Amino acid sequence: MAMLKIEETGFGYIVVDGRKYRHDIVIHVDGKISKRKKELSKPFKRGIHTPLSWLEIAHLLEENPEIIIIGTGQYGALPILEETVKYMENHGVSFIKAKTPEAIKILNTFLKEGRRVASIIHVTC
Repeated sequence: MAMLKIEETGFGYIVVDGRKYRHDIVIHVDGKISKRKKELSKPFKRGIHTPLSWLEIAHLLEENPEIIIIGTGQYGALPILEETVKYMENHGVSFIKAKTPEAIKILNTFLKEGRRVASIIHVTC
């Protein structure tokens, strides 16, 4: 895995290896970064936030991560569907959810240790 460094986050952004992203991101096991595919979870939206659905997680599981770190936003407002939690548990993948500032600290630790980690990071609420 490529050695990434998540440098900082604030409301509406995250900085990874000197590049500022102004949208939710997915960090893949191989170190690549892509935009979160919220459209996969839109059918489950009930309030102002698009929840994290198992459909987004399914793509990450194909990469065989040992753990998935979910950054739930600066204030922890990203909803995670119960079906999503059950899906990860049923597929034997460990996950940690935390507010985004805490999630990036955890993620940086796992990256430093060379673990097979994937992440979905919500950058606003």
